[in-house]
Amino acid sequence: MKTKEINLKTIGLQILAVTAFLSLGFLLKGNVGNVNEVYALPLAKQFADPTWVPGDWYYNEPAGYRLLFVALFGHLAVAWGLLATSIIGRLIYYILISSGLVLLGRKLDISLPPLLVGISLFLFVNHYQGMAAQEWLVGGVESKSFAYSFLLFAIYLMLGGQYRLMALMLGLSASFHVLVGGWAFLAVVGWLLWRRRKDFVDISYLGSVVLIYLVASGFAILPVLQQLFTRAPTGSIQPSYLFVFVRAPHHLNPLSWDSDWWLLPLAYLLALAISWFLLKRQQQSEQSSPEHIARKSLVEFTLITLVPFVLGLAIAPFDTQGKLLQYFFFRLGDIMLPLNSCLLLVCTLEQTFIGSKQRLFSLLCILLLSIAFSILSFNFSHSLLALTQFPSKEQGVEPEWQDMCTWIKTNTPHNTLIISPPVEFVNFTWLTERPTIAKFRLTPSVSASLAEWDERLRDLSGNINPWPSKDNKKDKRSEIRHALTTGYYSLQTPQVESLMLKYQSNYFVTRTQHQLELPIAYQNSLYIFYHKTEE
Repeated sequence: MKTKEINLKTIGLQILAVTAFLSLGFLLKGNVGNVNEVYALPLAKQFADPTWVPGDWYYNEPAGYRLLFVALFGHLAVAWGLLATSIIGRLIYYILISSGLVLLGRKLDISLPPLLVGISLFLFVNHYQGMAAQEWLVGGVESKSFAYSFLLFAIYLMLGGQYRLMALMLGLSASFHVLVGGWAFLAVVGWLLWRRRKDFVDISYLGSVVLIYLVASGFAILPVLQQLFTRAPTGSIQPSYLFVFVRAPHHLNPLSWDSDWWLLPLAYLLALAISWFLLKRQQQSEQSSPEHIARKSLVEFTLITLVPFVLGLAIAPFDTQGKLLQYFFFRLGDIMLPLNSCLLLVCTLEQTFIGSKQRLFSLLCILLLSIAFSILSFNFSHSLLALTQFPSKEQGVEPEWQDMCTWIKTNTPHNTLIISPPVEFVNFTWLTERPTIAKFRLTPSVSASLAEWDERLRDLSGNINPWPSKDNKKDKRSEIRHALTTGYYSLQTPQVESLMLKYQSNYFVTRTQHQLELPIAYQNSLYIFYHKTEE
């Protein structure tokens, strides 16, 4: 009993250390700023309080696969505000991520200093954490954050043969984010069929595992059915095309990635192969040890997560409408290969150095971590100072824009729709608490709504055609954003009046250079707010 208590205390301290490390790096970094929190948290707040901005088209869309997330965090956002929800939510899921990483590290027999070094390699070697599709594991709080947290627990339980609890974690992962959890479920099933079929000869046991998964993944069932049975609207542009090639090619379209994108995956594969080769040579006498089996199993599982990735590469040249690519073939492998390669690399190094050399390796890890903690602490203090001015440049909010939003919030009727630029100022709705027409970044989760998203953006840009041609070999988001923005700031008075008539709005916010023959309600050095009075 005493040994068990000591182990639990050690695990708790390790989780605390990893959580502190993650928090120093990310807890106060761009809260509700240029991360997905800028729309995920207002969406949750609107779900909990439908009277907040009831007229906003995007924030009143169905929650879809994000239902569990918005249900849990919406009331917190209403009661405590978006900033507090961002910090509390991040802290909760950093604890979950840290717990999963620590348990996984113990399963592989990695001590704390090398584990932190491995986590650092994963987080900071590549800006996006993922290897090619710009996926990330640690950052802002959203539904995907918790899906990955529960996935780490599921992997740990899978390696230990605790399949009922594994099914629970996989189900929760799918409930938080159907694509993260869905691909993870397929990868786990693939590995179990390959390596652990004998564990499921008992039909009643298998049935209990499946039942637990189905119950835990309950929140994923409805969005899956909606996606499968909702007929896409007919039109010149398919919703899947808009999503894959217009809005998210950096995640979904490998033909648009940089020509050297394959170098990083190759490097991670090489690190994984070398690590496994060295571990296998070092432990020939311990082939049946639990640690060796866990390491081998993690290597195998990592390779299985790359199957959808490779399949997506094969599909890409032929899927010109994005009907298959929209399902994020690259998501899971993009995270699992870098993360597990880094963990197995430090595991290999720790096992390579024995005796006095192991102490030297530990000291080297501690030295590197001391440098990392110092840098992260310095950056954390700056972020903490910036937070006293929230919202500020960390959130992409300059003083003039804050003044404009405050004036709008104070001097316009509640729920009055304000016409604002289609690309800039994604923070408009939560700063002003007023609805707007559409934003390029705020893509509806229901594919049937993408046609309306397309129409609204075209309206805001003067009905230009900002979308790329059928040449899908480049990421044209920069050109698209530029075209939409230029179109908006080129609108003439009659076009603005037509917009006002169509969307039943009498308000139009723009930059001071954009002069219109409309009454000015408010103006500062950078922005101007027009108000067309009723005749």
